[in-house]
Amino acid sequence: MVTPSLVDSFVYNSKTIQVEWFDVDVKEALPTVSWQQVYAVAELEGRVPVVVYEDDHSNLPGGKTEPGETIEQTLRRELIEELNCRVIDWQPIGYQKLFEPGISEPIYQARVYAKLEKLGKFEHDPGGGVIGYRLVSLTDLNRAINYGPVGERMIELVTPLFN
Repeated sequence: MVTPSLVDSFVYNSKTIQVEWFDVDVKEALPTVSWQQVYAVAELEGRVPVVVYEDDHSNLPGGKTEPGETIEQTLRRELIEELNCRVIDWQPIGYQKLFEPGISEPIYQARVYAKLEKLGKFEHDPGGGVIGYRLVSLTDLNRAINYGPVGERMIELVTPLFN
């Protein structure tokens, strides 16, 4: 059994979610599980894009894995939809295993580093939630997304990858 690199919890929709974070730096080391979501700490023009929602909160770009999609397919689709950017290259930085009260199976979410190329201006998110994005410095990322200790760990892992 693999030991988590970090254990934490957070409150989401009035529920306390337990999270186990696992560092992973190569694609082959990702477990074979049913991935629910994929999010990217991406690099665009030397900064990190964070998506903005109608209620003005921010998050990493990414989203739900569609049936039959791989992590890479989800990543590429979501970053076109939410940023209008092409993924030049990517690598995993880790994943989180979430335990939600009342749900027996854990939820798996992949986190990746992605180098991006802008395709054009953001127009709209087909999923409907994202209204745009802004670029932040890597050092300001966790203040923008409020991921707590997991956010700090992700920043540590991607810092050497940024140009």
